[in-house]
Amino acid sequence: MSTFVEKFRRVTASTNYQPEIDGIRFVALFMVVAIMHIPHYINEVFQDNQWVKSLYWYTFVTDGGSGVGLFFVISGFILSLPFAQMHLRKQKPVNLRWYYLRRLTRLEPPYLIILSILFVAEVFLLKKYDFGQALPHYMASVLYIHNFVYKEASTILPLAWSLEIEVQFYIVAPLLFSIFLIRKPIVRRLIMALIVVAGLIYWYDDWAFPHLLKFLHFFVAGIFFADLYVSAPGFELNNKSFFFIGLLSLTSFVFFNSQLGFGYYLLKTGCMFLFFYWIVAVFQVIGNEGGPCLQNPK
Repeated sequence: MSTFVEKFRRVTASTNYQPEIDGIRFVALFMVVAIMHIPHYINEVFQDNQWVKSLYWYTFVTDGGSGVGLFFVISGFILSLPFAQMHLRKQKPVNLRWYYLRRLTRLEPPYLIILSILFVAEVFLLKKYDFGQALPHYMASVLYIHNFVYKEASTILPLAWSLEIEVQFYIVAPLLFSIFLIRKPIVRRLIMALIVVAGLIYWYDDWAFPHLLKFLHFFVAGIFFADLYVSAPGFELNNKSFFFIGLLSLTSFVFFNSQLGFGYYLLKTGCMFLFFYWIVAVFQVIGNEGGPCLQNPK
């Protein structure tokens, strides 16, 4: 059985495989695809918008987009972890040249291929846009600035709006990671916590065009968890309620409808954060006991 499962294991460039991060990615993907996009597509294309009509279920479906926030938390965590290890544990220095080269080679080839194929298809095959009309949008998408320039998602590849946010974060991330230079843990964690809380409050129910600042608090939450992961001691897993806490946080994150009000929004986001750190903390303990441990992500 283990041999069969091993065939589906994701191949990574690092020698350390992070099953917990892939598990969290699955939850985020499930939220975005299974809860939001698939029901929305079925309702619009096959049911003439008659399947999901009530306000509650419509907002519940669109609320699946909160999985994108979880993706951003993951990025903040795994990208900041080597920097946290470097500054807080005096481990191997991070090569910034390799950092940016790694980001470029992971994203650019598949992204440009897909974007170019869609551009050709929409202009020359489907005749959806004129060449002169579509070219500026294509170039803005290539440069990851379509959201900023046109105040909307790319007309060539709309789903890439979140990728643009990711790339913007990749560029400025090393500067943000300098927060680990603050030696007092309470000070740097308080700064990050204030950024997260302020972002949650300020950008609540704001449907303006997406940009990095609007989602920065999710990335900072990931950086905060990396700080805890690297510098905080592990804990025992002998508490009978421990598994219940993890299951409750996951269930609440998936099924709470944050669009019902600000309180639900805070609860859902809080459950997201609790679930994320619960997972990485469990694997931290497993790693300390000789199991797989997250050491050098991405």
